[in-house]
Amino acid sequence: MASRVGYIERIYRNIEAVDPQQVENLYNCIRNAGVIIPSGEGRSKGALSIACSEMAKMRRGKVVVDRSDIGFPGKGLSDAAPILKRRFGHVCLLINSGNGRSLMPLLDAQDLAAYIAKTNNNRDYSINAVTSDPESPIGVLSSKFGNTLVLKGREPTEAPTESSEFKTSGILEDLFILGSGIIFQSLAQAMYEEAQPPRVLEVARALYADVARLVDDIVASDFYRFVVDGLEARSACFFAGLMSSKEVARMTAVRLAHVKRALGDEVYVAGENPPAPRAGDLLIVISYSGETEVVVSWCRGFKRLGGRIAAIVGREGSTLASLADHHYVVRANPEAEGPNDFYIKAAFALSPLPILLVERAEERGLRLPEYLLRWYHSVTS
Repeated sequence: MASRVGYIERIYRNIEAVDPQQVENLYNCIRNAGVIIPSGEGRSKGALSIACSEMAKMRRGKVVVDRSDIGFPGKGLSDAAPILKRRFGHVCLLINSGNGRSLMPLLDAQDLAAYIAKTNNNRDYSINAVTSDPESPIGVLSSKFGNTLVLKGREPTEAPTESSEFKTSGILEDLFILGSGIIFQSLAQAMYEEAQPPRVLEVARALYADVARLVDDIVASDFYRFVVDGLEARSACFFAGLMSSKEVARMTAVRLAHVKRALGDEVYVAGENPPAPRAGDLLIVISYSGETEVVVSWCRGFKRLGGRIAAIVGREGSTLASLADHHYVVRANPEAEGPNDFYIKAAFALSPLPILLVERAEERGLRLPEYLLRWYHSVTS
């Protein structure tokens, strides 16, 4: 199914262009791994973490150990690798990096590569990456010590010079990050089904069809009109969610902050030391159940202070849906012990927000081309 939003359609074309053999190799490696160590930066890490969380929760799920975990057994991968091997078996470093040069994933890959070379043991350890550039440092290391899946993103030569082009190209790394989210979610679903490798791309196509319909619907909804009106106002924007919902919140907040900061406002994520909200501020909350106690408490406190709430939920009639000024239900039908695609769908549902805010600003006479958003981000990050 084609989407009326151009960058969503391009994500589908990029997924269709992946090499099925690369998908099979990555799928088999992850399926046979004893432990997965996810690595990435920013939104790329978010897209990976959402799927890894589902892999860990599903029936016969995978052991996932993040370097940020308190109990991570070592200062780096060369310290942790033998310990994790004794505990769980094959150690799979799984990297998501569009340009293949992201600092922390590159350091992780170099550290594990040095350990593999030192021990001459490529049987018990592997470096695996999804990237747009197989010739990048990460791409070279994953090809040598594991598997590389090449997923196209936006070409370096096509950075938009006009904000009207964002709907076709996305903002910054949208094409790669959202596309990789579909790939990782599809890997999780195929593993849950104990399916053969071709099932991964079948799931990806079906998931894309769902998100294409979802994005077209939400962009035209009263929910989006309410949110964009709130974002246009000179006020702060807050995001809230827990666990995978928080990853969705971070992914969206980072993109939206590029635009809001250029307008002179700020974007915050609840639980990361934000300031107290003021009357008129906007809270965007993500929750599959709509009943998460901590998130419900945040929303009640936000309303008492005069803030406005927009909720992305998985269930109609939930507490969060009733508390919010506007809510939108993202349909997901996970099996009881299977991976839940609500979170990657929610990431897609929220992805047009910065683009629509840029368009609204342009209607008011303020142009925000990407070079300005990129420059502002580079000097504030």
